Amino acid sequence: MDVLINRLGARGDGIAETADGPVYVPFALPGEKVSVRVGKSRGDGRAADLRDVLSPSADRQAAMCRHFGPGENGCGGCVSQHLAPGAYTDWKRGVVSAALARHRIDVEVLPVISVSPASRRRVRLAFRNLAGGMLIGFRSGRSDRIVEITECPVAMPEIVALIPRLRDFLAGHADRGEIAITHTDKGADVVVFCRKEPDLDLRMDAPAFCTEAGIARLAWSTGEGAFNAEPPEPVIVLETPSVDFGGTTVHLPSDSFLQPTAEGEAALRGFVLDAVGKADVVIDLYAGCGAFALPLAEAGKTVTAIEGLAAQTAAIRNATPRVGGAALKVAAETRDLARQPLRTEELAGYDAVVLDPPRAGAAAQVALLAAGDVPTIVYVSCNPATFARDARVLIDGGYVLSAIQPVDQFLWSSHVELASVFRRA
Repeated sequence: MDVLINRLGARGDGIAETADGPVYVPFALPGEKVSVRVGKSRGDGRAADLRDVLSPSADRQAAMCRHFGPGENGCGGCVSQHLAPGAYTDWKRGVVSAALARHRIDVEVLPVISVSPASRRRVRLAFRNLAGGMLIGFRSGRSDRIVEITECPVAMPEIVALIPRLRDFLAGHADRGEIAITHTDKGADVVVFCRKEPDLDLRMDAPAFCTEAGIARLAWSTGEGAFNAEPPEPVIVLETPSVDFGGTTVHLPSDSFLQPTAEGEAALRGFVLDAVGKADVVIDLYAGCGAFALPLAEAGKTVTAIEGLAAQTAAIRNATPRVGGAALKVAAETRDLARQPLRTEELAGYDAVVLDPPRAGAAAQVALLAAGDVPTIVYVSCNPATFARDARVLIDGGYVLSAIQPVDQFLWSSHVELASVFRRA
């Protein structure tokens, strides 16, 4: 079947409008005539596989990674390496604008701030030990198949160089699972999620392996996936992994939340500090390990940080200020804001609220913020769709939304972050 691609969707798929409804074609671009194989239903239309580009767009470019492309052998990490830079940033900006439009929000979306290639400091890979050897890589975009990675234009070179070493090391010690790798100021912080317990041989091999590979800490969790009830067990800690948040050193818990790039974090931090402005008493919700709370305290603010994970709350409390700097006025509290959002009366007395919730957004907390009178709300989001939903509630509650700053930390993926500020009218 031949179709004409009309537009690019939020997931990065080319969308062709046909008499039978939309056809979603990964790796196709607007204006292209393409040959496709139509497959399963998807929403109000059908998904399709790209067979051939019959008339290429002027915005089409060669991908910079050998693993990018259609089919089961294509890595699912990136969806838009074939899109030229100008059209690419226009698409990311358009994703934010479209999410706002769905909730009748008319506000300026500023040009996208994009991070550099090879700057991502956090990745999560899948692995599986097969008869032919250990596979480590990202999953395919169309299946659970693991695409073995030999290069990656997104991740830091230090992380890419670690993959073959981990492949060799895990081959004798693990069957299947996931690996979280974070590049820190002290070296790599690695967590293995695996159903198999670490055996004695692994524990004996780990010190030499980690020393040679530049791994500061190796931890193990007997469960697959991103979230587990128990924190990972340290197998070996050569140095406690740490990062610098605007002058303050934070020792990271295993597999803790960290902005994916230092560049993106700096852009978001700058926006937050400017938006908070002269506010003296600030509360930071969904504070993580203090990426915003600690720089705000460094700037002389009195800060309360609220975070759902106790280990991350402890990291904020134990942060080390810059040498010669004043003691930080920051208090940290562990609280699940999804289940127990701050009540309106608890927010009284704060000059500004900063929040950076997970992809699901902060519906319960935002409803209470909208009913309150905090003068300034700075909202950082990794999901334009849930941000727009929450923004509508704040606007209906009497807040005025200023221009929105998109930040592209997930290069060539369908994800885009943003920072925004609301002022009480």
